[in-house]
Formats: sequence, C-alpha cells, structure tokens
Amino acid sequence: MKKLGIFLIVTALVAGMAGCVAVGGGGYGESLTLTVLCTAGGSVMTPGEGTFVCSEGDVVNLFAEPEEGYQFANWTGDVSAIANVNSALTAITTGGNYSIQANFLEGPPIPPG
Repeated sequence: MKKLGIFLIVTALVAGMAGCVAVGGGGYGESLTLTVLCTAGGSVMTPGEGTFVCSEGDVVNLFAEPEEGYQFANWTGDVSAIANVNSALTAITTGGNYSIQANFLEGPPIPPG
C-alpha cells in the first residue's frame, strides 16, 4: 500500500510539472537551468537528477525518496526559492539558474511530532 501511495504521489507530481525539460530536450523563452543532485542514500524522483532547462517563473515539483536505512535530511544549495527546504516533497519557483541537492542521512525516518 505504501508503494502505491508513493507511486500516486510521483505520478501526480510528474503530471503537474510545469515547463522544465531535460537539457537537450528543447525549451522556450529565456532559458534558465536547474541542476538537481543528491547525496548517497536516496534519489530525486521528481524531476529527476541532472540539469533541466526552465523558464522564469516555472514551478517545479521536487520529490526526494530515501533508500531503506536512510532518511531525507534537507535541500541545500540555491534554496531561496524552495518552498520548504526540510520537506522531501516540495517545489521550487525558477527565477535564475539554480543548483540544489537533496541530502540523506543514515537511520530510520524521524516520526512526526
């Protein structure tokens, strides 16, 4: 059931992703770049890892998923435009060229509250 929920979240995020395309995939207007990286212990599911071409004002959904035995820690880098740097599921609004990184720590997820 957990995997189905994650699949549905990722599907919704991908469907809602506005404007950004992988480098080499085209683009329009003034091109900005969003470079997405991650540390060991997880991956960025949405929009993926790599460099993407965006237009100013695009809202790009971000979803980082830890591997088993790890937990999401935060987003670092050019994070001023990220809605919540401490959430694995958030968004960034492009207004320049950004490079961000999802960080993961070893250990079980921290329960809310």
